[in-house]
Amino acid sequence: MIRGSGPLSRAAVGLAWLFVLLLGATRPATAQAPSMADSVATTEPGKWPYTLPFMSDMAIKRGYDLPLPLGLSGVFYYVERDIEITDIRVGVDGAPLRSLSKFLSPGSTSHVSVAVARFDAWLLPFLNVYLMAGYVANNTTTRGELTIPRPGPIPGERTFNLTAKTELQGFMGGGGLTLAAGYRSFFVMGDVNYSQTEIGFDDRFKALIGSVRTGWNGKILDVPVRLWVGGVYWGTRSTARSSVNVVGVGKVTFEADQGPEHPLNAMIGAQVNLAKHWDLFAEYGTNAKDVQTIAAGLTFRF
Repeated sequence: MIRGSGPLSRAAVGLAWLFVLLLGATRPATAQAPSMADSVATTEPGKWPYTLPFMSDMAIKRGYDLPLPLGLSGVFYYVERDIEITDIRVGVDGAPLRSLSKFLSPGSTSHVSVAVARFDAWLLPFLNVYLMAGYVANNTTTRGELTIPRPGPIPGERTFNLTAKTELQGFMGGGGLTLAAGYRSFFVMGDVNYSQTEIGFDDRFKALIGSVRTGWNGKILDVPVRLWVGGVYWGTRSTARSSVNVVGVGKVTFEADQGPEHPLNAMIGAQVNLAKHWDLFAEYGTNAKDVQTIAAGLTFRF
C-alpha cells in the first residue's frame, strides 16, 4: 500500500492504476494479408465478363489470369508485443500537466485479438482497395516502478513495483489499398491501411500500417498455392489521453506518449485456393524479440 504526503503521494494509487489502464491499450490495428486470389473466372480468350477491374482486357491479352473482382473476407488476427512509454503527464483538478517520467518507469505487454470483416475490389489489374470493420479484445499486463519522496521530515525516496492486468474491448474500422506486380511465377505486393479503434478513451486510437510481400505463385499436387515472405511496419505511436475521478484527490487528467517498442517485424505466409470462389490464407510474423503475430482468414470472391 502506498502512503505519503503532498499531491503526488495522495494520488499515487490512482495514478498508478490509471496508467495501467491507459497504457494497456496498444494499437489493435492489423497488417493485411494478400488478396491476390487464385479464384479466376473462366472466360473466352481476350474477353472479361465483369466491369472490374478496369483495363482487364489489356491484361488478359498479355496472358494474365485475373482474380474475380470482388471479395468478402472473415479474418482473425492475434498480435502480441511490448509497448514503450516515453513520457507520462498528469494534472489534478485542472492544474497544468506535469511529467512523471522521473517518478514512474512503466512498460506493458499487450495481447490483442481482432475479428475483422473485409470487403475488397480490384479497380485495376494491379490495384486492390478494401474497407474493413471489426471487434477488438485487448488483454494487457502492465509493469512499472513508482518512486516518490518519503513522507514527513525523513529524507529519501520510496520505490514500489506495480503490476496489473487489464481487459479492454471496442470496435475498429478502416480501409487500405494493395499494389501488386508479377513476373512468371513470382510476385511482389505492397499494402498500406489506416484504421481507428474506439475503446472508451478521449481519442480514438489511430494506426497506419505498411507491409511488403514477395513470393511464389504456382501449384502443389495440382492445388493453386501462393507462398511468401515479407515485412511489416506498425505506425501506431501516439499520445493516449483520459481523465478519471480519484477519491480523495479529484479529477486526474492523464497523457501518455506510447507506441511499439519495435515497430518492424518479418512474416511468412501461404494461401490456398480451395475452389473457384474460395481462398484460405495463414500468416505468421515475428521479430525474434518481443513481437508475435498470427493471422488466418477465408475469402469468398465473386
